[in-house]
Amino acid sequence: MRVEETSYGYIVRFPGVLERNAAGALLSELKSVIRPRGSAFGLLVDMRESRAFSAEAQEILKLAILHCKDAGMERNACILNSAIATLQARRLGRETGVDDTSRYIDASARPDWERVALDWLVRVIDPN
Repeated sequence: MRVEETSYGYIVRFPGVLERNAAGALLSELKSVIRPRGSAFGLLVDMRESRAFSAEAQEILKLAILHCKDAGMERNACILNSAIATLQARRLGRETGVDDTSRYIDASARPDWERVALDWLVRVIDPN
């Protein structure tokens, strides 16, 4: 898992399996890399390798989402390949209050997923 700063904000790349310890490491890394920058930012979340998250990992992911929201996340794009992970991501978005600014992009149906995500994050072009 990696968190990288970009021109539009940040990109987070998830591993295939995100268990409790890895989710905790993600939260620690997010807190060290993503800090309030004085302006809103976009977040691309690459979850193409993820299939589902344990209940423990989901609770930690909520904290990560809330941290990003508090730090100034304006929009985010979640790139997914799994129906279960998509359902979980949507539920987490609703529970953390970021669902209206989140877009969930199915990479298996959208080979141009990266362009679609950047259009949403940078140009506010809704992929839906």
